[in-house]
Amino acid sequence: MSSDSEIHALIQLLDDSDQEVFLHVYNKLKSLGPDAIPALEEVWSGDLNSVIHERLEEIIHEIQYEALIEDWEIWLEQESPDLLSGAFLVAKYHYPDIHFEDLSKKITKLKQNIWLELNYSQTPLEQIQIFNQVFYSYHGFKGSQTTSDFQDFCINQVVDSKKGSAISIGILYQVLANELNLPVYGVTLTRHFILAFCKRTLLDFSEEENNEREIMFYVNPINKGSIFSRNEIKDYLEKMNVTAEPKYFLPADNLSIIKEILNYLIELYGQQNRENRVDELKALLRRMDR
Repeated sequence: MSSDSEIHALIQLLDDSDQEVFLHVYNKLKSLGPDAIPALEEVWSGDLNSVIHERLEEIIHEIQYEALIEDWEIWLEQESPDLLSGAFLVAKYHYPDIHFEDLSKKITKLKQNIWLELNYSQTPLEQIQIFNQVFYSYHGFKGSQTTSDFQDFCINQVVDSKKGSAISIGILYQVLANELNLPVYGVTLTRHFILAFCKRTLLDFSEEENNEREIMFYVNPINKGSIFSRNEIKDYLEKMNVTAEPKYFLPADNLSIIKEILNYLIELYGQQNRENRVDELKALLRRMDR
């Protein structure tokens, strides 16, 4: 690890006109890794010329992105990649300084509030009504089917702001429900994300084992948890002119849900012509296909 004085000296050479010198300095600073970020950020926030400032910002981002890739690989190597961890890593792409422990504590507090009101002798419908009352009415969570703000897809922002996209609100809903032993799972419906309350906890998400007979009812995460049936999904698909495939009715596994949220973000950044963001998120997506 280089000293702060060495880092400062290297940074001053980021605008060197000699391309060979610049590339050497650029790669040297990148090679310092995450441990150097505090020192780099301290200099970045100071008085710099525009060239150094822009290049330093790029170096910091690349270090953080490479660290995220390592965490992403560790998550993917798990036997059953955790949904909350996957959503956290998607958020960490946008907010590199967030910590899983902080997010987990806030979600645990939400879970405890719902648990205090739940009665497991009640029917599934009654349990979801209680869940919805605490989640939407008491805590004030709300979602939108359409959004142009990347923050609405970041689980940390959803927890703090109490608002988000259908898929991010749905992920939080599923995480809380599962921790409360409620068999609620996400369904990646076209241009929407909904939830299914099942008769039992599902371990196998294949279409052969995970059939519609396991589903008791569906939940709309952005309409205060309103309950609906399969027929309403069929009506929605007909309006969207989409063929009614099994995947639009069946619970999705955690990887499929995280792929879906990445696709939403890729589309959003594509509309904003932010190609660098698109490329980086597509790289995360490709690592999931193996």
